[in-house]
Amino acid sequence: MPPSLTGLLLVVFLIHLVAFAVLGLRRRQVYYLALVVTFSLLSASMAARLAMPDSHLRDDGMTVDEVLRIAACAAAAVSIGWTLVRLRARIARNRSNG
Repeated sequence: MPPSLTGLLLVVFLIHLVAFAVLGLRRRQVYYLALVVTFSLLSASMAARLAMPDSHLRDDGMTVDEVLRIAACAAAAVSIGWTLVRLRARIARNRSNG
């Protein structure tokens, strides 16, 4: 991936990180923590790719940015699961109120 695209992704991820952090603090909902962690890991991954593109964390050849992206995938899975649980609860509430 060219450095210019990596830099653009870093900016996009940082904007999302700040936006979800602000939303989480304003709404005082722990739900946003999964989003903040996901975008923190994605931002760190892009920063690592820019700052140290050839740094290997493991003996099998995985770079630091790859490990961070794998962790971000796990955090995103938690976030998606949490979103589905909240959506299901909202639908159940609407059915019982309507």
